[in-house]
Amino acid sequence: MTQRSVRANSIYIGVVGSLFVLCFTASSAAQQTDDEQSTHYTRGMRAMQLGLYDEAIDAFQRVLQLNPQNAEAHCELGAVYRFKEKTNDSIDAYLRALELPASPQTHGVAHLCLARIYHSQGRFIDAEKHGQHAVDLLPKIAESFFRLADTYVQRGKLALAQQAYQQALALDANLAPVYQGLGKVAFLQNRLAEAVQYYRKALTLAPYHAETYYNLALVYRRLEQNSEAKNLMTSFQQVKTYNEQTNRYRRLLLEQPTALEPRMKLAEAHIEIGNREEAIRAYQIATALHPKALPLYHNLGGLYMQTGQLTKAIAAFQQVLQLDDTDADASLHLGWLHARQRKFADAQTYLQTAIQQDKDLIPAYYGLAEVYAQQGLFADAIAVYQQLTSVHTNDAKAWVRLGVLQLKQQQISEAISAFTQAIAVDENSADAHNNLAWLYATQGKELKRAVELAERAVALDVNAARLDTLAYACYRHGAYTKAEHAILRAITLEPNNTSYKERLNEIQQAMEDRKK
Repeated sequence: MTQRSVRANSIYIGVVGSLFVLCFTASSAAQQTDDEQSTHYTRGMRAMQLGLYDEAIDAFQRVLQLNPQNAEAHCELGAVYRFKEKTNDSIDAYLRALELPASPQTHGVAHLCLARIYHSQGRFIDAEKHGQHAVDLLPKIAESFFRLADTYVQRGKLALAQQAYQQALALDANLAPVYQGLGKVAFLQNRLAEAVQYYRKALTLAPYHAETYYNLALVYRRLEQNSEAKNLMTSFQQVKTYNEQTNRYRRLLLEQPTALEPRMKLAEAHIEIGNREEAIRAYQIATALHPKALPLYHNLGGLYMQTGQLTKAIAAFQQVLQLDDTDADASLHLGWLHARQRKFADAQTYLQTAIQQDKDLIPAYYGLAEVYAQQGLFADAIAVYQQLTSVHTNDAKAWVRLGVLQLKQQQISEAISAFTQAIAVDENSADAHNNLAWLYATQGKELKRAVELAERAVALDVNAARLDTLAYACYRHGAYTKAEHAILRAITLEPNNTSYKERLNEIQQAMEDRKK
């Protein structure tokens, strides 16, 4: 399963994203009239986002003490109660919001949330009634249409459901629940090929929704494609287990919202299945609640790196250094991140600091040497690898890289020594064998040894480049048939490589010349 946007998934766990924004936007003008109300309202919204639901309830209740007619605060209170799984209190809050004067948006949100709650309770007549009101009041919000459509499906009104799903799709083509619903309608109407397409689309948008795997497996079973159905049921069990895990941790957090361990476990469960966006969200909340916990920033920074959010990763690791300026790993990551952004001066500073903080931090040496190499500062890069190999004499990769850089500087004897040392510490280093073979062949010396080294490199890890080295070593040694065989294998692996074809021509010409 690939990592996808969590936007569609968030719909399943709460009124987040667009609905929070909608509620807040609808109420902001009213809140401006009273600074105290505004302060409590803002506190409630932040507490809700952090999962501090008791604090959020207190904040919105304080708003209502100041202004009992504030329908928006009742709306937000309804959302908090639903997160707390106090469904009856949530219903009461939304119904109270509908009794009060408010904007169409606020009433629309209340109807939409009531429709959703009633649907979950199996009260489909009530759900349909509120869903229709939501559609009337929120005609540009896709969720109002697909929630109503879900209820139509439960009531057997498939034509109306199809129409409502299509209206939702016209407003937002990237909502997984819409495709899940369309898949269900198609399945019920025995349009199995369409059902497959809809469910597949839903999975690309929301790969962590277990029910979709199950429903798609049912479609394939009806199509008598049992192997595919079996694979989907396996995925269903995996995602179901993941959902159960995360729900268990969320329930623990309902009881202990500031507890660090269940929040860490929640993030780890997301990471294990590959849901990095939700893992990031979990760590973001954790850092807000525990701003001095170093592992949180390390983990968050690592996730930002994995998802290509380099600026945010830098901020996370800089926060680590603010808390502990001796943290070598943070300096290492900051060096790497600045190098990725081609900010070489900053990268050098961080990597040099990392080495000073931890002399055994091997990746910092590699990072610093490669930063120098990227700038063409080969002498400086060589000096770093020499420092590394003096500290870690058995690091074959460092010896190989040192030899490559020395070769660039025409330090031939030094490069031979480096590649030889790499082989001495790791007799299975294909790169060391290959590079030393190439160097001997280009120098026209130790040609028999060059062939042996090249053969060993190919035996260790065959690829086109190593076959080319073998071909060249054999050619220089006069073993033309062997050379031809090797280069033909290289061409088979990389048929569009013109240099290999030129090598073949060179070898075949030598063979013709020998015949003369």
